[in-house]
Amino acid sequence: MRRSSIFTKALLAALLLVAVKFAVDGSRDRRTQPAPDRVVDEAGLMTPGQAARLSEYHRFLLKDHDIDYRVLTTNSAGEVNAYSIEKFEELGVGGESRTGRGLLLVIDVKQDAVRLEVGRALEGMFTDAFITYVQHRQMVPFFRDGRVADGILATTELIYTEAQKAEKNAGFDPREQDAVTAGGGAATRARIGEGNGTGELVKGGVAAGGSPEATVMAYLGAMAERNANPDLDLFTEGTRKMLAGWTVTPAQMDNIVQTYRACHAEPVKVGGAGKLAVVRYPPAERQCSPWFLREEKGGWRLDLTMMQKAVRFGRTNAWHFDLQVEHPYRFAFEDWRFDRHGFPVVKDSALAAK
Repeated sequence: MRRSSIFTKALLAALLLVAVKFAVDGSRDRRTQPAPDRVVDEAGLMTPGQAARLSEYHRFLLKDHDIDYRVLTTNSAGEVNAYSIEKFEELGVGGESRTGRGLLLVIDVKQDAVRLEVGRALEGMFTDAFITYVQHRQMVPFFRDGRVADGILATTELIYTEAQKAEKNAGFDPREQDAVTAGGGAATRARIGEGNGTGELVKGGVAAGGSPEATVMAYLGAMAERNANPDLDLFTEGTRKMLAGWTVTPAQMDNIVQTYRACHAEPVKVGGAGKLAVVRYPPAERQCSPWFLREEKGGWRLDLTMMQKAVRFGRTNAWHFDLQVEHPYRFAFEDWRFDRHGFPVVKDSALAAK
């Protein structure tokens, strides 16, 4: 029995040594294997910097939501629906995900077509209605203005947001959208470089409010109507000039309305000799950034120029200040402190507990 016990122990030790060696070697093999190209820009639509930024965002999408998302641009896909399915398999999309969640965005410049191919593991999260909505209401407006790289990144951000919502059982509801979302997940005409994006604008002005709160409500009302007119009366003059060169999509406007609908504004803060105001939200409601306003010509107008300079958003869509940027609206945050990344924290612990 003793010899058998010694033999058994030796055998177990040998097996353990083999198992450890296999685990180490296997880990080394995985480390040395090159990561798949998340962005394959055969059509040359992006600069190297844009492609790198997009790849970084995709890395976080995989890390935070286990979604293996790839982008492929081409000049010769032929029939883009069949091509997307073929490339999905060829590239092994979903292979980086623990649960096989794969998503492939194909843009064919020659065919002027775009398709978002969804793997089976994601069909419950990204429905045909959502995919059609993204293609028509987020991608096409950017592509039409010739801003393909910006459109791809904005689409990635929207996908990230939808993944967040879906995990909270608050995903896309096609009943809240227009009839265009009723179609299946087929390819969409990209309209690359066609210009003339004024079709998304709602004509007519939206007056500045008599109070900061009224102006913010008027702006959210304009967004609910998908009014992307950059010359609205409720904007400061500097804001109108800035927005004249922007692409504002229906999907972005819808997201603004849905986001702020869930937040609770605090009492307005007024400073700057009564000429400046801030409408802010509790730090816990990080998805809702504060609004900066100026009193001009008898009305309160949104100062989006300073918001553009001072406010940043992380990959989880939580807002924070760029601490290197000076702005005249700091008076509204004297009761808050900010961490080293610029995220707000209430000074008073009693207030933080509310």
